[in-house]
Amino acid sequence: MPLEFPKTFPSQYGLCFVPMGFAWVLNIIQTAMVVKARLKYDIKYPLLYAPPDHKDATAFNCVQRCHQNYLETVNLVMISVFTTGLVYPVSAFRAGMTWVLSRYIYVAYALGNPEYRLPGVTLSHIGDFWLVGMIIRIGYKAFFGSS
Repeated sequence: MPLEFPKTFPSQYGLCFVPMGFAWVLNIIQTAMVVKARLKYDIKYPLLYAPPDHKDATAFNCVQRCHQNYLETVNLVMISVFTTGLVYPVSAFRAGMTWVLSRYIYVAYALGNPEYRLPGVTLSHIGDFWLVGMIIRIGYKAFFGSS
């Protein structure tokens, strides 16, 4: 028999909103960092990154890349938290918090050294791989049955 999905939200589903709150705060922080860096290094729109010959290209590009990488991943991760939370709300909360708190560590990348991104990105994969594992498990049970 395939996995039966809940007809109501699990009682602990509200926990899934906590990582989303932290994600919003982080997005605001990173947006402010990019705006400040644009002013400091005189990088005008519509340029996404500093030109290669710009004297502060690495410094600005680290700030911009830090935020851009976050924007490339946050939506899929948060959707994963909310969808897996329908079946595993506490685990989804924990995985989401692992991911988002590690992205706060990832902000060290914006200090201008690309190597500073490694601890945060490595830790963030604990959270996102955990979510992927839950997604695979839910899909397997839905397709093949829960026994």
